[in-house]
Amino acid sequence: MKVRYSIVTRFALFFTGLLIFCILLTGYLVFNRASGVIVAYSQERILHASELAEQSFYSLLNEVSNDIALIASSPTLQNYVNQPTEKTKDDIEHLFRSTLENKRSYFQIRLIGIENNGKEIIRFDKRNKNVFAPKTLQEKGNLDYFKETVKINQGALYFSKINLNEEYGVISDPPTPTVRAASPIFNSDEKLVGILVINVSLVQLYRNLAQISGNESKFYLIDKQGQYLYAPDKEKQFGIQTHLNHNFFSDFQVPKDSLLSSSTYFGRLIDDQNEAFLSFSKRLSYFQEKRSIVLISAIQQNVLLRSAHAVRDESIQTLFWVCVFSIFMSWFFVSFFSKKIVQVTQAIANYDKGISDDIDLPTNRKDEIGVLASTFSKMKTKIDHNLRELNAVIEKEKEARKQKDEFLQNMSHEMRTPLNAILGLTQLLRKQSPPESQLPIIASLERSATNLAGLMYDVLDHQKLVEGKLEISYKPTDIAELISEIHANYEYDALQKGLDFQVRIEKKLRERPYQTDSLRLSQIVTNLVINALKYTQKGSVILEAKIIPGKKEILEIRVKDTGIGILPENIAKINERFFREKQDLSGRYGGYGLGLSIVKQLTELFGGTLRATSKTGEGSEFFVKIPITEAQWTTSEIKSVTKNVAAPQLTHNYKILYIEDDASTAELIKYMFNTNKLVLTHVKDIESASLHLERDSPDLVISDLMIEDQSLVDLLMDWITTKKIHCPLILISALEPKIMKSISTLYFQKPFDTDNLVAMVYQLLGSQEFETPDFSVIYANYDNEAAKITKVLKLLREEFETYLDRINKAAVSKDQNEWDAILHKLIAHINTLNLTDFKKAIPKKVTDLNDDALYTISNVFSYYICCFKAQEHYWKS
Repeated sequence: MKVRYSIVTRFALFFTGLLIFCILLTGYLVFNRASGVIVAYSQERILHASELAEQSFYSLLNEVSNDIALIASSPTLQNYVNQPTEKTKDDIEHLFRSTLENKRSYFQIRLIGIENNGKEIIRFDKRNKNVFAPKTLQEKGNLDYFKETVKINQGALYFSKINLNEEYGVISDPPTPTVRAASPIFNSDEKLVGILVINVSLVQLYRNLAQISGNESKFYLIDKQGQYLYAPDKEKQFGIQTHLNHNFFSDFQVPKDSLLSSSTYFGRLIDDQNEAFLSFSKRLSYFQEKRSIVLISAIQQNVLLRSAHAVRDESIQTLFWVCVFSIFMSWFFVSFFSKKIVQVTQAIANYDKGISDDIDLPTNRKDEIGVLASTFSKMKTKIDHNLRELNAVIEKEKEARKQKDEFLQNMSHEMRTPLNAILGLTQLLRKQSPPESQLPIIASLERSATNLAGLMYDVLDHQKLVEGKLEISYKPTDIAELISEIHANYEYDALQKGLDFQVRIEKKLRERPYQTDSLRLSQIVTNLVINALKYTQKGSVILEAKIIPGKKEILEIRVKDTGIGILPENIAKINERFFREKQDLSGRYGGYGLGLSIVKQLTELFGGTLRATSKTGEGSEFFVKIPITEAQWTTSEIKSVTKNVAAPQLTHNYKILYIEDDASTAELIKYMFNTNKLVLTHVKDIESASLHLERDSPDLVISDLMIEDQSLVDLLMDWITTKKIHCPLILISALEPKIMKSISTLYFQKPFDTDNLVAMVYQLLGSQEFETPDFSVIYANYDNEAAKITKVLKLLREEFETYLDRINKAAVSKDQNEWDAILHKLIAHINTLNLTDFKKAIPKKVTDLNDDALYTISNVFSYYICCFKAQEHYWKS
């Protein structure tokens, strides 16, 4: 036994797995707890860092506010604006220069006048720590910061938006992140005379932000549009001014509204690399809440959890070694404790495989292993004894089943063969125009043969039903005609018993066909009628058929009799859904026998139901309800009268080899092909058939599949493969169609319609003298659907029979108008079916229709009708 199937191994693996699971679970919980603590701590760090950054920003603004307010209110500036002289101007310039020299972040200070479109009066710039006064003074009256500053009150301060020190669309060189602070300047008369402007570089602020964030966290300053005012990556700063279009909301997945509308916001950021960040944002407002920016502090989660991941990795390594150790211990446990168990299980496994062994089982042990070994030894002895008895019974059952199958197969062959001869000869008798006095005898013979065929189908189909091999084959069926024929077949039996046998068929059933299996439906109705006639000694039997309307139509067949009735307990069993004839019942006072069993099972195969009501001594009534659907064409298209059209006259002689050991069937076939153009050679055994095929090459072979109780299936397939048979092969057998199809597509199951066999023979042999109609267009037009094609072929046959009659009459009347009408109708068939022979034979003028032409046309028509019949049989089968 394989170790992986051992219960000891499973226990060892279970506890090992449990240990590993506990370690994994503990590691997971510790990791989650550590992650939570780290995240909480990181939140505090982010909040602290954000507060420091916020203080740095507002500290800078406060410093600028204090400086610009101090300069604006200083006596030096007031003296100059009230009395501008060289002395007061020098004082101002000294003040401005000192301010720039002492303030690292200030790089420009200006006094701009109101007049001359806001022309600068005094201006000092600082570049590379050098302070100088530029020679050219500019007009600033059109700039936003000038326009907004002159509107504010005395003592108030103006702060601009943060940008790259851009004026008139030109960014300063080098680009410097800048905020402008300004204050209006009034003289002693409180008249606005100018504005004081200081340009403040934010480079130092940005350095402070970098220092505060450190290596793990990151700061971002953004405006409402998502433009980076500050970012660790300088290339992303001021994307609108630099036209690089870097934007915070494009780089990160974040709820924009929550970020901009809240004074503070704590959440997760996901960047375009799908990296997660823990973030805190705060809105920073200045210039009397007119300006606002958003400060965002973020730290990467992977960085946060680096220590936790290190613990996790170390835990995984530890777990690996624990697993190795546990597996080793499990292996040791299995090896130590499972030796005896393996010994017992190996003995059981060998016994199961049928391997004889001499394994010494530990039956002397007192523990569970000893009890198991001892019990197995006793069980083995008992099983061996029972197995020998069971094998003997199975062999007998196999032999009985084989004999039953052979019996059914032989019975099928032995019954179908004589029935085929009886029905075929009956058809021939009808064609010989017998005297009126003989018609009832022929009808009685035909009815008796048909009833016998029905019994045969019942017996064979019952076995198929029991084995689940029977299937329903739906085809368009004239149900009214089917039921009328059953009534006609058994009306004579009813008259002999003095019974009134009535049939009532709803008008709707007479007007259109329905999709059903005509053979199986006929079996159901026939068995119900036979059952009613059998148990009714006087009175009447009524057969009724109607359609129950609804969402899905239901066909209801009712058979009512005035017979002896059925016992109540047997009625209850008939109405049970799963009741079968296997219960010990016989006769109406003990059950319902084989016939009603077939009715019950066929009805359920249709998806329908069988119910019965009865009163003892008064009669019974059976109800069959089957789901049904309408067919696609009207009844008038289906009903027709088949005319007996003569077979075509062949010019050449043809040899037919007929292999059949039944004398009556052979006589029937000989009579059917009794013509000097068809040379029929009949052989009764396989040796004669083989010799004939070697000596003389036939044009057609007709063969049964059972000769002298021997199957010809394999032999015929071998003859076809080796080209011993290189001509068409028609099979006539009592075997199932599925068997015949495996050999040849040309087959007839006994009993068969003799006219169809004649038609097929003449189609095959006549193809050497006539052009066979081309049916490919018809098959393609109707999508190779058998039901539709069968209908069309039947209509074509009836139409050509009618036209042949009209042609014969036109030949006598010489009516050109009638002749033109016939040609007009037939031209479509000539083109569709490629009727070359008919096109050559038919004249345009009726006067040219002499005896020779009429003979040729009639002969061609006879061949076409044979082709239609043969193809119709092929598609039906």
